[in-house]
Amino acid sequence: MNEFKTILLTTDFSETAKQAFEPALMMAEKFGAKILFLYVDEERLPPFIGEFPGVNGISTVEIMENHKKHATRELERAVREQLGDRVPIEPVLLTGTPHREIVQLAEKRGADLIVMATHGRGFISHALMGSTTERVIRHAPCPVLAVRSTGAAD
Repeated sequence: MNEFKTILLTTDFSETAKQAFEPALMMAEKFGAKILFLYVDEERLPPFIGEFPGVNGISTVEIMENHKKHATRELERAVREQLGDRVPIEPVLLTGTPHREIVQLAEKRGADLIVMATHGRGFISHALMGSTTERVIRHAPCPVLAVRSTGAAD
């Protein structure tokens, strides 16, 4: 059996993502692993926002910085309120395309397992947008545990 020493747990702060928390914690406890708790900020604004010089006097740079600050607070809150102190947890905030950043962090930090929720969207949504989880599974340097949402579409 593989030993998991570093587990990469992803979140997008959705209710679906929270369903992967307990399986990741259980695996970390069982193997004495630490958790890298990752949120990827896609650093994108709605398409129309660039057409305005500022929204209520706030520049797009300020909007992006505020979003990063908010994401950092959310990561810290999730660790405190939802993940607790059962195992060592390191919050990580990256900017980029989620599936690429997840795979790159797993490679860079030597993750032994990636745990992530899958939204289980329907066929049309999947065909048009693809699946972050599917892309991670295809390119990950380690096993991926995909936790399906109990409320996901078939």
